[in-house]
Amino acid sequence: MSVLKIATYSLDTRWFSAVMATVMIAFISQLYGYEVIAPYFFIASLAIFLSVAVFKIIQTVLFYKDVLNELLNPEKTLYFFTIVGAVNFAGICFSRIFHLYTTANIFWYVAIGLWLGISLSTFSILFLNRKSEDRKIEDVLHGGWFFATVGTQATALLGVIVAERAISHVIFIQVFSFALWSVGASLYLIFMALIILRCMFYRFDSTTVLSPYWMNIGAAAVTAITGTILHQHIQAVGGPFADFLPFLKGISLLFWSFGLWWMPFLIILAMRKLAYSDEGLAFTVGYWEIVFALGLYAGSTIHMVGLFEGYYLVVISMCFSIACITLWCFSSIFSIVHLVRSSIWVPVNDLTINYVIPYRFKLHGRLFQVKEVVNEWLDQTIQGVLKKRYCVITNNNLTCLISYDMLTKKWYFDQVKD
Repeated sequence: MSVLKIATYSLDTRWFSAVMATVMIAFISQLYGYEVIAPYFFIASLAIFLSVAVFKIIQTVLFYKDVLNELLNPEKTLYFFTIVGAVNFAGICFSRIFHLYTTANIFWYVAIGLWLGISLSTFSILFLNRKSEDRKIEDVLHGGWFFATVGTQATALLGVIVAERAISHVIFIQVFSFALWSVGASLYLIFMALIILRCMFYRFDSTTVLSPYWMNIGAAAVTAITGTILHQHIQAVGGPFADFLPFLKGISLLFWSFGLWWMPFLIILAMRKLAYSDEGLAFTVGYWEIVFALGLYAGSTIHMVGLFEGYYLVVISMCFSIACITLWCFSSIFSIVHLVRSSIWVPVNDLTINYVIPYRFKLHGRLFQVKEVVNEWLDQTIQGVLKKRYCVITNNNLTCLISYDMLTKKWYFDQVKD
């Protein structure tokens, strides 16, 4: 079986958060005056962006049914806004770091088209698609929904940056960017209420994925950044929005405060998960989401310094920047190790392409790596649940049975065969 096909099928749309996280390192470096290293981080982000985009296109062509199912899945559909965010942040860096303003304009037009298409499709699906009685709110609703806010605010942010160099239609770009900023802020407040409802009345167990909830911080931070840059632009050029300057200033501070308020709770949840989970330090794309959120908050704090002349905030921004860079280095090394040891290198047969097996699993505290797939078959349980079962051989020559629940999209260890 082609390694390319398996790698393509395994691609998660959330990998675009690695692009945005790397762009944020370049953005922060440029804000702190390290113009020498900023281009290198941005070039690295472009390499990641092109790689993920090519794999996503191939995945859409070869496995269009699975991509369609991902789009129709309310748990995953809003992750498509990571594509919008990646395009916008790339355009921002083209403008701010390389001063390629025409390229930034092109990226903005592409981002607007993507934002319109993804907004109409994802929210139409959420509103109109048939609701499954088996899906619970704690399984569907998570912090990843805030990527809709991130994509919207990133489009507004790039619009303001484009307006700084625009010769004509400046007022129209201001109106459009202000409208997008308002939509993104409204989405954040709505999702914030839903997330607090989910946190208060539905339990978090050791298997709950916490990394998407860091976008509670990231979405608030990008809203604050967009508000401050919009404030600076309107203050410089004037126009019909001059009366909104106090409003922009206050709302930007409000959202910056929201992000800071979430921080200790997310740290407590992360420490609890590490303490009670038996999975250990397993790889997840979510590390890049955390890096991205920390980078956005560091950037928003820098802009708060300029807005309120609160130079004491420089210390806070520096702490978040150091944490962001440290976690970026860790995530980069962890991602490379994961890709080298990934299940795409495990010898598999033609059928395994449909549900790629995990390359390792843990049992009674011991870690087992999958060396070979012996057999696989479909099985329907008494409850009518369809499972894909595998007989695999591990690295220590144990023959094990594992299964993939096609309803819950989760893997289960069944037994060790003699």
